[in-house]
Amino acid sequence: MKKIAIIIAILLILPSWVRGDSEENILKITIERIRKVYVGDEVPTFSIVINVDGQRWEGKYEGQDIIIREKIEFKIKEDKDKINISIEIFEEGKRGYITPDDGILNIELDTKRGDWNKDDFLGDIDAYGHAGGCSDGKIDEYDYEIWFDIIYNDYDNDRLTYWEEENIYHTNPYVSDYGIDYDGDGVAIEWEDKYGYDPFNIENHANIDTDNDGLSNLEEYMMSEWLSDPFRRDIYIEVDCMEEYNGIKHIMPEKSIQLLYSAFSKKNIMLFIDNGIIEEMDIIPYKETLNFDELNEIYQKYFLHNDPSNPRKGVFHYAIICHEIEFWRRPAGGMNFKRDAFVLGSYYIQKWRPTESKQIIAHASLFMHELGHQLGLNNYIGIDNEHTRFPWQLQYWLFRNYKSCMNYRYSFSLVDYSDGTHGFLDYDDWGNINLSRFSS
Repeated sequence: MKKIAIIIAILLILPSWVRGDSEENILKITIERIRKVYVGDEVPTFSIVINVDGQRWEGKYEGQDIIIREKIEFKIKEDKDKINISIEIFEEGKRGYITPDDGILNIELDTKRGDWNKDDFLGDIDAYGHAGGCSDGKIDEYDYEIWFDIIYNDYDNDRLTYWEEENIYHTNPYVSDYGIDYDGDGVAIEWEDKYGYDPFNIENHANIDTDNDGLSNLEEYMMSEWLSDPFRRDIYIEVDCMEEYNGIKHIMPEKSIQLLYSAFSKKNIMLFIDNGIIEEMDIIPYKETLNFDELNEIYQKYFLHNDPSNPRKGVFHYAIICHEIEFWRRPAGGMNFKRDAFVLGSYYIQKWRPTESKQIIAHASLFMHELGHQLGLNNYIGIDNEHTRFPWQLQYWLFRNYKSCMNYRYSFSLVDYSDGTHGFLDYDDWGNINLSRFSS
């Protein structure tokens, strides 16, 4: 009996310190999301091709913007310190570009620590586990962007490699540590490991905002399921819409959202609009116009859910798509009513832009205009200048070089901020936005 007990004890502790000879090397790549940056008339059909250690995988998809979260597994026959990975996209036989140069994403994986480098790396300005063809600041017809993750020899699904658990953290590589905050600093081991922090050394994550986007590391961790990155600027916006009335749909068109995403993506900023993707979108009862008190009531009820400590406050902006609003006793396309909240009058936009294509651009342009105020674009004389609206006004022509949706001349037709390079009386919006302003 004593011998049997010893054998059982050895079998129980064996997995915690030795990887069996029969254990396979497993590399897992998760394709989280993929979107075509260029927004055209047709829905794109494309394929993703991944090459790993002589193995090839291909998947086919259709859509402008798809949250996939598909896991692809590769068995690696030999023990290697480094593994080369390539990811490519093809659209109807033509190469899609997820890097600005040759379009191919090339990565070298460190199998011990699970980190990777080359075309994507920790601290990359456009995010770790993200690549895009427009990261050079230009949008071309076949530009795409992709979000992904790579995990190696993770036998307990906690995103830590076997080697790390054995040699760095001294945890059991067969018992998941996922979600455990060993040092009690509010962030779990797998997140700290991925982004270069020590999971056993307390960090003041509540006050760390390396990318100055207004989200602390605690909030970045909170939003990690939705592709946040502590070293790349992120903007999250919750959108709620008013109910349909008399055939008028108060919505934010999907193509408008995609135009907005692309405008920010080419500046290496991820904009994410939650219109029912993360939480179910609230439908606001119809009212022809809304005053400030009514807007505040909607904010409290539908955004905060009557909870002043709602964790979304300080992480999300809030946007209401309603029927019509009045600003200074006249109808308006939109306005800010709180430091972190604004409203668009969808019927007003549809009335002045009756065709679908122009409505798409106008919704995106005015949305970006109001968001610009939240990001601190308020003080330049060309912003919200009432004398730039019409061709018979002198300042309409004086400020023609200020090519920004913040300029009333372009606020229905341009989905972009200016970079200040267009000459006389232009202004660098992009260089002056402050993503942390809304949460202060």
